[in-house]
Amino acid sequence: MEVKARSSIQRHLVIVAVLLLLLIGPIFGPLPDFLGEQFGIETAVIIMLFTFVVGFSIILTVIFRFNEIRSDSLGEKLARLGWGQPSRLAAIIVAVIAGLAWGALFLSSTLQFNPDTNLAELSLFRLAAILIAVFGALLEDLITRGFVMNGLRQINVPNWGQLILSALLFALYHTIWAFNVFSFIFSVIFGLILGGLFLWGKRSLTPVIVAHILPLIIAEPFSSMLIFLAPGA
Repeated sequence: MEVKARSSIQRHLVIVAVLLLLLIGPIFGPLPDFLGEQFGIETAVIIMLFTFVVGFSIILTVIFRFNEIRSDSLGEKLARLGWGQPSRLAAIIVAVIAGLAWGALFLSSTLQFNPDTNLAELSLFRLAAILIAVFGALLEDLITRGFVMNGLRQINVPNWGQLILSALLFALYHTIWAFNVFSFIFSVIFGLILGGLFLWGKRSLTPVIVAHILPLIIAEPFSSMLIFLAPGA
């Protein structure tokens, strides 16, 4: 790879990392505190989830403006990031198992902090929270796995380095604005699992998305409520 092209990719990776820390990081820190003071918890959760979508959309738009993919069609842009690419069936099966386990963990954590929660609740609020959270997760995976890990690959970072760096970035923007060691370790592990599925699944986002959205379908809006009920947990 030419030095100029390599430098350009490195610069783009830094830009995306900074945007994740500045646009997404505060959603896990000061923003919930503010929303919790201004609104009821249901309204606060919806606003927070919508903010994730807005932040990730801005970052993905920036990525699509980078020179190396600017001229591609939308389908080609998404395919470059792993969307719709063929994957290993075994990776998808493991993703289902991991997603179900993660969802169960979120639900048990909810009951730990709020034993009176009705986990069987069916409401427009719950449906809206799930849909917004799932869309945000899709955008996040396109960025954190698709763009970051493939970008690192382009500058000859080995697979293990891509996995570790993407997991650390994932954990940083999840915790840096309200740092907690337990949350950081938890996020690193989750990032390693998702990144590992991306690599094992032949750089397809399919297993990553399965493992990421299943817990949201199972546990939203309760997992988001934990940010308000148990900050830093």
